[in-house]
Amino acid sequence: MNETRETNYVPVTIYDREYDLCTDGDPERLRALCALLDDRMRDIVAETGVVDTLNVAILAALRIADEASRAKDETIKLDDAVGKRSVACVTILDRIFH
Repeated sequence: MNETRETNYVPVTIYDREYDLCTDGDPERLRALCALLDDRMRDIVAETGVVDTLNVAILAALRIADEASRAKDETIKLDDAVGKRSVACVTILDRIFH
């Protein structure tokens, strides 16, 4: 079956600039992501005093990329810990029932 997705144009504001972004996903999620980017850009300006929009956007992107990378690393560690505990639980259950 060929599934078609509806494309929406979503008006958003990022760092005082208006954009009409195209998405085939949830428009509210896109708005939330744009709000996150706007917040990060404003944080960068408040912390560093950088005013050039491109530099602010790059620094915000780096901050978000760092957060995503750290979250991915943490997820991998948690997945590994859960895997080890699962093996330990199976070993204990095998001893009990066999």
